[in-house]
Amino acid sequence: MAVATDTARPLSAPMLGAPVEAHAVQRYKVRVGMFAWMLHRLTGLALTGYLVVHVWGLKAITNPDAYNALITSYHAPIYKVGEFLLLGAVVYHALNGMRIVLIDFMGWSPNQQKLFWSLGAIAAVLFAVGGYPSIAALVDHFNQ
Repeated sequence: MAVATDTARPLSAPMLGAPVEAHAVQRYKVRVGMFAWMLHRLTGLALTGYLVVHVWGLKAITNPDAYNALITSYHAPIYKVGEFLLLGAVVYHALNGMRIVLIDFMGWSPNQQKLFWSLGAIAAVLFAVGGYPSIAALVDHFNQ
């Protein structure tokens, strides 16, 4: 049975005589799930970039002088800050990945917000404990 439609138009095309919306851009409320997704993507990109730079730096292993110079430069304060940020990216990305697995495979979707904040608290503890050596090295560097 064929049904004839006179109003065959793309879904994006407005109907004639329909009121025009004042906002041409769709605005989303950034909720916990969307924030977690955006931060997961950003940390994933940052970790990928770090991995590329790290592998590129490993080529210095073939030359002992270049390797020693590279290791000496890693003791600079900017690298300690980078280590601290790297730890934060790894901890967040790993725990948020675990949150995604729990939501997708265990069906914990109604508890998504509680799960995010619970794993956030665990991440903060891991970040503080794991970041202590980097912060201590920075404090020692600037106290000398």
